[in-house]
Amino acid sequence: NIKAGDFSQIESLVNVAKAVTSYASGRISIIDGEIFYSGFVLSNTLTQRILKMMADGFKFDHMIKFLDNLMQNPSKRSVDETYWFLENYGLPITDDGCFLAYKAVRNNYTDIYSGKFDNSVGQVVTMPRFGVDDNCSVGCSNGLHVGAIDYVKSYGGPGDKVVVCKVNPADV
Repeated sequence: NIKAGDFSQIESLVNVAKAVTSYASGRISIIDGEIFYSGFVLSNTLTQRILKMMADGFKFDHMIKFLDNLMQNPSKRSVDETYWFLENYGLPITDDGCFLAYKAVRNNYTDIYSGKFDNSVGQVVTMPRFGVDDNCSVGCSNGLHVGAIDYVKSYGGPGDKVVVCKVNPADV
């Protein structure tokens, strides 16, 4: 609190790399222009975007939160491919480090295939991870599906709806 005469946090607030490390409780650090997660260097489309946003003076804290959420995902494939997918299909990242995507649902907001999952506004839809088919070469299989709008619009029939879903990248 600078107004109260406490100047101990000035350096970390001015130094972006230190502020990032402080925000992520030490899991994420920026050293000599590289991003580290728990001591391991990360170099991919996401980290390059974060560094570019930082250099260009854009708000990037949501990207750090996204990275932190993504790194909680146990699937290497998901960690490697999720941001690429979002960027290529124009799906936005939210302020809390999640992302928005689309889902086709029945007129009553249940899922098209089983009718068992309620996708009404405000509902949280989950399933055990072991029940998800993570083979990316299988387009539709077991799991909860969201996608880009052009893809999702091709599903469903007359009277069905398309909803926007918020997804934590840890769950991809």
